[in-house]
Amino acid sequence: MSSLLLPRRAILRALLASAVGPAAAAPRSRPKPDEPGAPFLFEGGRILVEAVFTTPDGGSRKALAFFNMGMGRTMLAPALYTELGLDRGAPLRYSLAGADFETGAETVDVQKEDFTGLSLDQMFAPLKVEAVLSPSLLRARVLVLDYGRRRIVIAEPGRITPEGVATPIAVNPQTGLASVDVDVAGGRHAFVIDAGGGYCWMRGRTLAQWLATAPEWRRADGAIGRANYNMIDFAFEKQGVIARLPKIAIGETTLDAVGVLGTAPLLGAFGDALAGELFWDNWQKSAPGPVVGWLGANVLQHFRLTIDYPNRLSYWRRQSAPDPHDLDQPGVTLVRREGRYFIGGIVRPARGAPLDGLPIGDELVAVNGLNAREAGKGAVLAALRGQPGQTRTLTLLGQGGESKIEAPTLDLS
Repeated sequence: MSSLLLPRRAILRALLASAVGPAAAAPRSRPKPDEPGAPFLFEGGRILVEAVFTTPDGGSRKALAFFNMGMGRTMLAPALYTELGLDRGAPLRYSLAGADFETGAETVDVQKEDFTGLSLDQMFAPLKVEAVLSPSLLRARVLVLDYGRRRIVIAEPGRITPEGVATPIAVNPQTGLASVDVDVAGGRHAFVIDAGGGYCWMRGRTLAQWLATAPEWRRADGAIGRANYNMIDFAFEKQGVIARLPKIAIGETTLDAVGVLGTAPLLGAFGDALAGELFWDNWQKSAPGPVVGWLGANVLQHFRLTIDYPNRLSYWRRQSAPDPHDLDQPGVTLVRREGRYFIGGIVRPARGAPLDGLPIGDELVAVNGLNAREAGKGAVLAALRGQPGQTRTLTLLGQGGESKIEAPTLDLS
């Protein structure tokens, strides 16, 4: 997710410096007993893996971890950080997918709620996720993300035969973030390859320039579906623009109908005009160079993706095609607070009618038969998805009590 877990101090420093119908899924075959790697959980477009951490007494401690290729430093929940002795200077040691890692305590952060209000609980509850693993320790390894098998492999160079179309990448030697050039909108633009991003996000200014010459790419104003995966009560996400890129090329690999969210100004239009695109300008410091966004799971999940970090190469073996209906649902933007979901905004589609009159701030307590208060983000978004012409029954709770609304599904293909 490409970290929206951006430290508040980075924001303040920057301000001071500026003076102001689903496609068919790829079949999943069972792994062979001797197959390398480990399974992963694909939750709301994010990869969750089981890591085994070494405790100060030499014991082991298993924990569910978020594998985030858009974050340059590993981060632990406070309780795990203390349990592993990092607060006392102990090194971090863990194994993942059969590979062992070690790094000094000074390279690991303890999770603190940032300016967006994001936390591991806010992102993943009711699942208990206790760590965010960055690619910073993979710089001498080869990584395979096999989305069809839901399997992650980490190996020494030369131990795996890459599969797919080879495409050069750039790698930040400190953070491990990797970027690839993407041909789109008549130009070539660098995007970070980010398995931590539930959806492709990009700079709003850049998308606005593309839409000025191709307005038919615009699909809606307002984050929706998996493009709304952070569910933060922040215009940056809520007021983003949804577009459908008719074709992109990653080297010799082409994809059609790729959805993106162009983020809204972080400080409002006037603030960003003075300060620049504050989030992106700060976030790309962990990237190999200037980037316009990240390639998220709506692209990556259709591949067996191999990243050969030492040789600066990626390999793309297609397993399925992107789904042009991946955002089709009722036109609401959601905000999540303390495990509950609220109507954060009304999505305004380029075609079709918005849900005007829906109370902003009401709690979404159920979608059809799903109790939203007991469900994770992935389950809520799955319940909202439908085919154009279908409706979803939204049960809302507001000052006037409980109400039910039959909300039509938008066609955002």
